[in-house]
This record gives sequence, structure tokens and C-alpha cells, in this order.
Amino acid sequence: MRLSICIPTFNRANFLTDLLQSIADQTGHGCDVEVVISDNASNDHTAAVVAHFAETMDYLVYHRQERNEGPDRNFLKVIELASGDFCWFMGSDDVLEPGAIVRITEEIAQHPEIAGMSVARSMWDIALQERFVSPSNDRRLFTHSRIMHDDAAIFPISADYFGYLSGNIVRRALWNHVVATEQVSKYFNAYVHVYVMGRMLQHQPVWYYLAERCVKYRTGNDFFLKDGEFKRIKLDVDGYGEIVRSLYGEDSAPTRRMDNRVMFHVRHRLIVGKASNFDSDYYRDVLHLSYRHYRRYPRFWLEILPAALVPSRLVRLARATYRQTIRPLRLALMNRHH
Repeated sequence: MRLSICIPTFNRANFLTDLLQSIADQTGHGCDVEVVISDNASNDHTAAVVAHFAETMDYLVYHRQERNEGPDRNFLKVIELASGDFCWFMGSDDVLEPGAIVRITEEIAQHPEIAGMSVARSMWDIALQERFVSPSNDRRLFTHSRIMHDDAAIFPISADYFGYLSGNIVRRALWNHVVATEQVSKYFNAYVHVYVMGRMLQHQPVWYYLAERCVKYRTGNDFFLKDGEFKRIKLDVDGYGEIVRSLYGEDSAPTRRMDNRVMFHVRHRLIVGKASNFDSDYYRDVLHLSYRHYRRYPRFWLEILPAALVPSRLVRLARATYRQTIRPLRLALMNRHH
């Protein structure tokens, strides 16, 4: 079995239908792919959706947890259930691009030495009707398809993308080795998979980046926003910070680079908050959190602090101007190239 598509899910039945259909359209009887679903005790009609597709997808494995075990344990469980040489994590609300499975299996065959692979994504609204411009880090990460060999260089530029489930494929045997030999429960912060991939890289520092878009990312559907905007930012700041320091130490180049990546996200969420007119407590809490973690960095003083203090009306004006002028031009250019 060459590839397992591993789907941890919880209460995403409506979206899961789209994903499974996109897989079924690219696979069939006798294909060298399996689909593994670990259902974290959903209370919607997830089981019925899976049963419907199981009638024609004889390569589908379904497991339902007796109770919700939290995201990290479910991430581990779905790989535990798999049997493929490589496992493609897949968020249950995303959709495969046409031809993605063939493309990925071809790349795995051509690069059997890799510890894993990251694949490019296209960005869409929640209804998969409107396409968005890809984030700047995506564009830097996927300028072209390539292999990298230095784990200390790979992890800081890729860790936040590792956090995006559907963009990553891992060698199952190496994943299982890390899980069996490390105390991964220390990193049950919604990013245990990022820690495991980081350790995998330290064991086998060979990672492939496929610049071809293989998955449609459904934005505006972040599961972890259920606990509020501030807790979502805190999840990134604390989670990534703990992981990179465990892997590379406090005062290391990978840690500094990772901190700067997370600061970019913090600044972005501050600007989004200003544009959306969040409560003032939000900016106070984010500023306190950022000061505690990042005050030694110039970026905190030059970007995060000003983003927290800029008047909301100026941000809304700038955003409206961007949407009316620059954004249509960027979308037109993107569509011309793709």
C-alpha cells in the first residue's frame, strides 16, 4: 500500500461529503490508496456519510472514538489505523484538487528517501466558490518543487505549514518510531503532529516540497476559533514556542526564525481584529502575551506594538482601499498564471 489518506474529523459531516467525493473521483477498485477516518465521537451524521461512501469505496477504514479524545489524540489515532507507506493528513473540510492523488503517488515513487512532503494549496472561501490570493509564506515555500536536507533550515520555514493538516504527507514508519520513543503527550497543544514531524526531520532530514496545488483549503472554518480569537492566537504562540524550544533550544537560530514566523501571524490577527472592531480587551491580552514572549525581538516593537495601537478606523479604510484596488489586480494575475 503506497498511500493512506488520513482524515481525523469531528462534526464535519457536510464538509466530509465534499472531501470523500473528491477522493472517490480519483480512486477506484484495486487502487493503491486507502482512506482512513478517525471520528472523534461526532454527534452529527458523520457515520451516515461514511457508510454511504463505504458502499463503493472498499478501501475505506472507519473508526469512531467512544468519546471525544481531543484533536491531538485523534491525529495520532488516524495514523495508527493506517497501513500505507506514506500518510497524507487531510482536514475533513478540505477538498482534493483534480489529479492530486496520482501526482503525489508519482512523487513518492520518485523520491523514496524522503521523510515527508509538503504540497501547495489553493485558498477558497467556505463555500469553495471564491478563490483567494495565497499567503506570502505559501508563495515563498512553494516557489518551485524541491528537496531540502537540513532540518534546522527546514523546520522554521515549514512549521506553521506543518500545522495545516492537509498540506503534509509523512513516512508512516518514521512517524511511528517517533511516537513510540518520545513522550509526545507533552505536546498535546493541538500541534502534536508538528512536534512529531520536527523529530522526524531530526532523524531523517530529507523533505520534499511539491509546488503543484494538490488541495483546496476551505478558509473561514477554523475549528479552534470556537474558544475565541485570543485563545486561538495563544494556541499558536504557546504551542509553536514550546515545540521549537524542545527541538532546538531557547537561544538558537531555528527558535528565533520560528518566533518571527509566529509574530507575523500575531500582527496579522491584530490587524484583522482592528478591521473587525474587536473588543479592546483582545488587544490588551494579545499585547501582554506578545510582550511576555517576544519583547527581546525588534519585530515586537516595530510591528506588533504599532498594530495593537493603530486606530481601527485607519485599518478599515486601508483594507477597503486594498479590496477595491490592489486585490482585484492580484487575483487577475494569479488566475492568468494558473
